[in-house]
Amino acid sequence: MKVLRDPQIISGFIYDAPVDALPALTHCGEALCCRGHHRKPHAHAGFEFLYLSRGRASWRAAGEVTVQAMGDLYIAYPGEKHGTGPMANPENHHLWVGLKLDELGSAAKKLAGTLRRSRLRLLPGCPEVEPVLRGLVAQVVTHHAHRLQTVKAYLDLFITLVTQRLLAGDRPAPAKNALPYSYAVQRAIAFMENQLDRRLPLRDLAAMATARSVPHFCAQFRREVGVSPAAYHLQLRVSAARQTLRQPDFDVTKVAHQHGFSSSQHFSTVFRRAFGVTPRDWRAKAPQSQSPVGSGQKTLVS
Repeated sequence: MKVLRDPQIISGFIYDAPVDALPALTHCGEALCCRGHHRKPHAHAGFEFLYLSRGRASWRAAGEVTVQAMGDLYIAYPGEKHGTGPMANPENHHLWVGLKLDELGSAAKKLAGTLRRSRLRLLPGCPEVEPVLRGLVAQVVTHHAHRLQTVKAYLDLFITLVTQRLLAGDRPAPAKNALPYSYAVQRAIAFMENQLDRRLPLRDLAAMATARSVPHFCAQFRREVGVSPAAYHLQLRVSAARQTLRQPDFDVTKVAHQHGFSSSQHFSTVFRRAFGVTPRDWRAKAPQSQSPVGSGQKTLVS
């Protein structure tokens, strides 16, 4: 293990070649970085997946600058120089893993091929990979009889989750000028964005935000965002439903149920309140573009 000693890093460490019997795992680690942290361009033999668990960050690779929000997974390709972007990053916390995917079995090799073809840079909203990366690091530093098998299991799960996220398709990009919400509210929003098929109990959101109570979480969320957690999540669901209405195989009733509305009538009422037209009228016009969440729509109350 190498402890990262840098005035711009509050705490951090990296493991290079952490498992001798598994050279395809090239490195892994995590770091809590100060505001304005700068990372010089560097490259790796395999893919690097970098997950942001707190704050925001910008990265540059191949002349392209990418802004990463909390919960996003950033991807750097083998041999590609990458480092922090031109914008000063706020304090942030991230975890990363380096993998030679072509040497990790058929599923990993297939994922590598998909990524090379798409040259995808960012997978937005992947909170499910955070506990996997934390578990992986914990196993790397633990020496026990089944260490290799356990590390492989974590890598298989990580590859499955990334592949699953790729197959799920693109989600609406977050607003470029999004407010710098607190860590607790960011965690709740990331969870909401990944749960668009049902209403979420407030106790689940408060638990995700690690709030001391549901009333405290609701008050903090409304203070920072300007609407209640339920209203914000409803906005996300109805906006996602509007996008799904573009697909010819989805009628209004199917879209309503897929996004957690109790009936097509309830969905139509919420949709009209948000966008000024009924779902059927909007679908008939089949617009070629749409505004992101929060733009051009009224505040909803669930």
